Amino acid sequence: MIIRSYSGRSVPEALAKVKTDLGDGALIIETRSVREPGLLGRKTGYEVVAALDDEPARKAGLEVTSTQAARLAKAAVVAAPAVAASDARDHGIEDELAAIRRQLARLAVGQGTPVGNLGPALAGIFEDAELPADLIAELDAAVAAAGPRLDPGKRHDFCSLLLARHLPCLGAINWADCRRLMVVGPTGVGKTTTIAKLAGELVLKRHKRVALVTIDTYRVGAQDQIKAYADLLDVPVEVATTPAQFATALKRFADRDVVLVDTAGRSPADATRVLELKSFCRAATDAGLPVAVMLAVAANSGRAEFAAVVERFSILPIEHAVITKLDECAAAGRLYGCLRRHRLPLNYLTTGQEVPDDITPATAGSVVERVVIRQVVEAA
Repeated sequence: MIIRSYSGRSVPEALAKVKTDLGDGALIIETRSVREPGLLGRKTGYEVVAALDDEPARKAGLEVTSTQAARLAKAAVVAAPAVAASDARDHGIEDELAAIRRQLARLAVGQGTPVGNLGPALAGIFEDAELPADLIAELDAAVAAAGPRLDPGKRHDFCSLLLARHLPCLGAINWADCRRLMVVGPTGVGKTTTIAKLAGELVLKRHKRVALVTIDTYRVGAQDQIKAYADLLDVPVEVATTPAQFATALKRFADRDVVLVDTAGRSPADATRVLELKSFCRAATDAGLPVAVMLAVAANSGRAEFAAVVERFSILPIEHAVITKLDECAAAGRLYGCLRRHRLPLNYLTTGQEVPDDITPATAGSVVERVVIRQVVEAA
């Protein structure tokens, strides 16, 4: 990470120098006034300390001091093209491989995750949250690069800013641009409840004309559940068992502001079931009523499970994502690592079963807060 300071007669002047030198991607670490030397020194201007992540350059210049680590890292690099299937997946794979290379290099020379610059307390918070070792090492390197300009008491805030900076979130859906939304995901993730929460917000708070469609014909009681929500909100609901019936239902609701589509849970291992969803999406597009797809993933998923869900459902045109069961997540650092690697287009977080209250637009800060701030409170 590049850390530099810039001065000017005003804050905007100093910030203009930051933008010229480091670009729009710079992270402002500190802004302070500058005074002339002496007890009666007067304020003469401002100094801005800014940082720029140069991780790509470090990745390219990684030095491995062990022959064994070098061979393993080389094998990981060779394997990358074989598993790349889309831009989003490519980014996640590249990040994963880069992390593997760094960790292998450290292990090969008998080193663990570097935390000396973070300090034991802050490093312990990250480890307890199960933040991946490569991300802890990345934060440690950033603190080291900041050097004495970073007050030890501000390391926590500095790391929080860095974590949030690397986790872009889309926030709430713009319903003017999204009139039909299909929620997909594995069994038990909370898709139907999420749809009820979205429908409740649209009807009760935004006064939108909403309709519900369910293509869940596998789960016992699924249709009764969605119909109960429809009755509660006084909105129409249709059941479609085939792509043709689905297209017909969408045509019937063409005058509605928003149509929300519930689906049956699909196991990531069941490719056939996931392909069925693709045929429903195709039928909607052919009817001139395309649906946007939102992937639901549980916050308490393991790394392997999370990756399997993203990979399997990536055959669908995923435009949105919701993380459910955030209240059941005991390892927020692990969740952060998964979101960072897979770069999901995150819109919402759900934190319970209450309809329509337990859903909020996703922000990077709300995720990072669970990794860092809540842990600090619990440790106090």
